[in-house]
Amino acid sequence: MTEFRRRYSDQPVNVPRQQISRLAFILAALLIAVTSVSLLFVGVVASHASRQQTVANEESLFHSTLAHHMRAIVREQITIAASDDSVRKLVRTLDQNYARASFQTLWATYRHSKVMLISGSGKVLAESFEDYTHIIERPIAETPELEVIFEKQKELFQSNLVRVPSGFGHSSLQGVDPSNYSVMGFVRIDGKPAIFGAMPIMPDAYKSTLPDGSPTMLLSALYIDDLLLKQLNSQLEFMNFDFVETENLQIDGPRHMVSDLNGTPFGAFTWTSQSVGDSIWPTIIPVIVLLSVALGALAFGIAWRIGQLTSSLQSSERQNRHLALHDTLSGLANRLQFNRVLENAIKLLPDKPFTVIHCDLDKFKAVNDTFGHAAGDAVIQAMAERLTAAVGKPGLVCRVGGDEFMVIYRGPVARDSLVPLCEALVAAGSKPVPLADGTVARVGLSAGVAIAPVDGSTSEEMIIQSDAALYHSKKMGRNRFSFYSDIPHQADDPEAAPLRSASGRPAG
Repeated sequence: MTEFRRRYSDQPVNVPRQQISRLAFILAALLIAVTSVSLLFVGVVASHASRQQTVANEESLFHSTLAHHMRAIVREQITIAASDDSVRKLVRTLDQNYARASFQTLWATYRHSKVMLISGSGKVLAESFEDYTHIIERPIAETPELEVIFEKQKELFQSNLVRVPSGFGHSSLQGVDPSNYSVMGFVRIDGKPAIFGAMPIMPDAYKSTLPDGSPTMLLSALYIDDLLLKQLNSQLEFMNFDFVETENLQIDGPRHMVSDLNGTPFGAFTWTSQSVGDSIWPTIIPVIVLLSVALGALAFGIAWRIGQLTSSLQSSERQNRHLALHDTLSGLANRLQFNRVLENAIKLLPDKPFTVIHCDLDKFKAVNDTFGHAAGDAVIQAMAERLTAAVGKPGLVCRVGGDEFMVIYRGPVARDSLVPLCEALVAAGSKPVPLADGTVARVGLSAGVAIAPVDGSTSEEMIIQSDAALYHSKKMGRNRFSFYSDIPHQADDPEAAPLRSASGRPAG
């Protein structure tokens, strides 16, 4: 530059050393600033991406857990709603003693906070207040929240109504998702937010039939209180898990808004995300300080920090992937991993047949009610170990719900091979579980077996068939197993011979 000036100027230009130093300092400062801003930007993006992924996983897990609890309400109602006695004593006539005994069963056994009996003419015939049942006759118009539930239930009922001799009946519930015959969701009852399930009263053996017209409906609700939050969070293990009324909702972070069937929001489940993204900042700041002190170490500092950042992101990804595919309490594969493995197994049919075994613990809720949820957790963990040991390497044991386990077994599918395996699973569920206080918990295990491709050649079919077999085991008395191929598929045939379970015991 000096030579250039000398050519085209009469006066030479002298650049002071201080100016060069100052320029070098400014350039170095700008370089450090750009690098620092770049690192800050990368940190923000990485933290945001990590947080979004973690929140998405948590919201998906919460939605699945909540849906399981709603379906559990309906499954518990079936013990009362699907009964010839209930048709005679709650639909045809109102037997007050029978109504009180039925409501007491739902309270004492399942702790349903609120139970209501609503006639086809739209009148509340009975309602419970915990363990007290009040027999009353009042129109549901006095409780507007119930009207939309009643109307939706009537629509479902009409789609499932079947004509039978001397009256009407309801299509079979075996292998049918509860949403196809029941109404589930959120409602505010007695001024309290609650989750609910409602289903029509129907015959089971068709010794009694339904009259023509709208259904008599049984509604059960669980208040969203500390007990329900504790039950939900026993599977979620969220930090600061709570339910907040809409008018008081002033919190940032992950949430699950809830609305009634009219679409009116009235609250939200909230929690503190377990995102690890924020842990990036304590490591980035020292690098920025280091770069501001020594320009010569800039390249090394950037490379080192990029390595640290990559390691942190990979660690976050591994943790998120593990959380997405495993159950946090038992360590078993979760429903997502089960679905993936099942899809892969379906693709190998018919060359490589396999078996799906659907297991459910018997009387598990009684353990939580009697000994507490810590004992329930201990039972789940013990059962996970026992089932894994019984199945061995040919199978994958998955926990798909609170006390539900599913097994994908790739060993021999001949009945001679499967019967000992199922007996071992039932035996594992029957062994007492030692608890921390020296007591023992006693549960049982019912199982349903479906074999591919004999019983089904799609993922949906295998899940439905194994669930139907499990339902049959429950219906036949629990603590046993049933093959789907052994289930009578004409439940309304009174001449059908009684089934026997695969173990040879009479069914029931």
